[in-house]
Amino acid sequence: MQTAIVCGAGIVSGKEIMALELGEGLRSRGRSVNYVTSLWGDGDFSVRLEALGFPFRRMRLGFISATLSLDCLRMTADQLCHWPGLVRDYRRFLHEENPRHIIHTNWHHLLLLRPWLRPERDLLWLHEVVPDKPQYVRVFGWLAKRLRCFIGVSEAVAESLRRIGIPAAKIQVIHNGLSDPSAGLPARPARGSEVNIGIVGQIGAWKGHEDLVEAFALIAAQYPEARLHIFGPDDREFAGHLKRRAADLGIAPRLVWRGFVRDRAKIYPMMDICVVPSRSADPLPTTAIEAAFFGLPVVATRRGGLPEIIEDGMTGYLVEAERPQELAQRLGELLRSADLREKMGAAARKRAQEHFSRERFVADFLRVLSAGEEVSQASI
Repeated sequence: MQTAIVCGAGIVSGKEIMALELGEGLRSRGRSVNYVTSLWGDGDFSVRLEALGFPFRRMRLGFISATLSLDCLRMTADQLCHWPGLVRDYRRFLHEENPRHIIHTNWHHLLLLRPWLRPERDLLWLHEVVPDKPQYVRVFGWLAKRLRCFIGVSEAVAESLRRIGIPAAKIQVIHNGLSDPSAGLPARPARGSEVNIGIVGQIGAWKGHEDLVEAFALIAAQYPEARLHIFGPDDREFAGHLKRRAADLGIAPRLVWRGFVRDRAKIYPMMDICVVPSRSADPLPTTAIEAAFFGLPVVATRRGGLPEIIEDGMTGYLVEAERPQELAQRLGELLRSADLREKMGAAARKRAQEHFSRERFVADFLRVLSAGEEVSQASI
């Protein structure tokens, strides 16, 4: 049975990783899966699809934005210029592949593909908390009439949909899941007295990097064995700002800038503590799930879906966003006690295996897809 996943993927981040996990899981259950992705972007997602043996088509699939900033208006204008070509390519795809289900991962793309949305076939797998603003009320209300359902990656996403008036019957929640990224890997190497704190992902103000740098500065003198490792592209202006701030605080020699590392197996074994200090409402950060699989305690903010991943005081700690002193206090507790790190890390791994496995994730998706198939058959 044919299932298509539409994932634009300008770059590969959490959503794209999950789209690959879902495709692999569905294929392992006997589903035929193919992808539609974008000609815009760095091409990494297409490389990964090819390596995994998935059929895919690249199209001029970009953005129609509800935000009226200059950059968003420019992207919208560029997309509209290429819309006729997108129409041709997508119609050909539907005719040739005739998918039973199409799982969309970006609501912007649905505005471009609106003539071909069918409630019996199309679903939106939503990886973002929707702002409670009039333009989103209108757009998502319109989409609700043309989609079978919205699949939120967390209760935080579902709540944002309910808040803008989407009927509860149109909303499903399926937490993301991963094939165990640490399976078959050796235990983390012993590092003597050194303890490594790590943060992974895009480097930007909304991710809370500055709060982590400030928190680390508060405890650096007390814990001279600690190092802060920053994983992610560090060639943008905000990274430069962080480096200058670290220098001003006198902790620059204690920061290790790792840059972008594609292989998760080369990231998490370097850490003893993972931090996800998001300032924004991250829907369900993949980093926190990956770190748990690697047996790491996670210190994160009470934003978005993070409280759905981390059990406060059991698998890590939850702190309020933009409070470096609270973050420093919790990091200090973990830095003081290797036993506490070990205990929380083991609990985090157990929770990840039970609640965020790919098997559970795919089974939940298949239940939603199968329910749609029953409805479609009953209407024939």
